[in-house]
Amino acid sequence: MVAYPGIDHARPGLWHTASEEWHHLAKYGLDAAKDLREYGTKPLADNWTDAVGAAAKDDFEKLANQLEAAYDILLAVHMVADGMTTTIETARSTLREAVELAGRYGLTIADDGTVTAPPPHNRMEAEEIGPYRTQVQDLVDQAIEQVTTADELAAAEFQRLANQTDVTDPEKALNDLQTHASQTEMKMLAADIPVGKSPTTVANWWNGLTPEQRRQMQLAEPVALAELDGIPADVRKDLRGNGKYDRVEMVKYALDNWDKDDPTDFGNNCTNFVSNALHHAGMKEKTSFWEGTSDDDSWMIGNRTGIDSVDKRLAYSDSWAAAENQQNFMLKHGGEEVPRTGVKPGDILYYEQQGPGSSNEQGNTHHAAIVTAVMPDGEIKYTQHSDAKQNVSLEGRLPATEKGEGQQNVRIVRPDPDWY
Repeated sequence: MVAYPGIDHARPGLWHTASEEWHHLAKYGLDAAKDLREYGTKPLADNWTDAVGAAAKDDFEKLANQLEAAYDILLAVHMVADGMTTTIETARSTLREAVELAGRYGLTIADDGTVTAPPPHNRMEAEEIGPYRTQVQDLVDQAIEQVTTADELAAAEFQRLANQTDVTDPEKALNDLQTHASQTEMKMLAADIPVGKSPTTVANWWNGLTPEQRRQMQLAEPVALAELDGIPADVRKDLRGNGKYDRVEMVKYALDNWDKDDPTDFGNNCTNFVSNALHHAGMKEKTSFWEGTSDDDSWMIGNRTGIDSVDKRLAYSDSWAAAENQQNFMLKHGGEEVPRTGVKPGDILYYEQQGPGSSNEQGNTHHAAIVTAVMPDGEIKYTQHSDAKQNVSLEGRLPATEKGEGQQNVRIVRPDPDWY
């Protein structure tokens, strides 16, 4: 367990510097892999076609794969180090609030984190100081618990990554190592929130955070905050959106159902999953009395038979389960495209084909996912169906997508239905 003085003496700035250095190395490795393919593998394949040329091409590709795998591993280290930075910074804010409250109530925090009060003069004085002592002790315990949890998670993850430095398969590095590290980072941030504590402790914890830390927490853990007594009502309301649909419920649906079957299987269920999440979150269908699901300007479910082959053709509007149609429909009906710097959980992430390399027509939007968290450094986590992924990194996975399918234009849309 991390001791109370350890938090006080911690240096989150050093963790931040280390995180940024790992991030820089990761991007350097990815750039080197791209250069090897562009200026080595590709020219050799085009211009040196005998056995020697083929062997040289294979060597270049092998080296590019090693560098790409290194990118995934280094980015995984960056994620965990960034999680430690956030945890230490929030814990130190919590301890500052505890020290401030202790001074206000005349209490003392010992080196082992125990909160004590001067000897009471009478029973009434002892009863009065008891709740104040509990408030301060709860804050100290919260800070110690969150750093201890983060420290244990980070130590295990760093050891796991250290044992996999010989991985040279980019697919394994991405799907096993980077994805696992992304989940670990989310667990670290979740531990920073005093779930299960009294509303008074929660309120004191929230008050101890800086405005920027509060903003970061709202972006990273909207579900936990929205359901936590002690968080200001206006904050919880803002997390849920403008009332047209509940953004927190949308995120919660995605996190709870990312690996579960959808009501109807379209084969590729990515957009169907997004629509189901929106519908679950309270977005009302836009129906068409005369044309039903065949109306290009509807977003609706018709009469389902329970037979997938029939229902996927007749029981849903095109905007329900086709990424291009859904994106255009949402933008036509009140939605707006937002920059990555302004993204929030509950926004929809679309992949639009930007360059050659795929069967998708250039300019066609072919994939949809739900933004479920935004990290303090701006990293976007998304959750999707087909293939099922929970809280994975856009920065981490986009290079692999572009390697396999060609350049992508990532569009982020914030729905705001205008039909009700």
